[in-house]
Amino acid sequence: MFAIRSGVTWGGLLTGPGAWAVSTQLNYGIVQWQCDHGVQVIPFIALALALVSMFGGAMSWQARRHERVFAGRKEADSIKAFVANIGVLAAALFALVIIMQGSASLILSGCL
Repeated sequence: MFAIRSGVTWGGLLTGPGAWAVSTQLNYGIVQWQCDHGVQVIPFIALALALVSMFGGAMSWQARRHERVFAGRKEADSIKAFVANIGVLAAALFALVIIMQGSASLILSGCL
């Protein structure tokens, strides 16, 4: 509970690439099932995994805000703030990539 309240600096660095890896593997693994059943599930999976990525970014953002509360900056605090900033940006980037890959399934049929 403390980690959600105060944030985790590396949250976006972990969940962003992890969600993208799961999305990529599911996109390749579900194509045949989606073709057989005619149900478009990849965009919904992409949306869910983009939200997972953004949750990690929100944790990094929360850690960044939590670090700003402390006025006395030390070198370790600035490193934590840097990692949190990179985590937020990485989570946003990977969420965008997941959405772009998921939206491609709306245009391209897996049955070709």
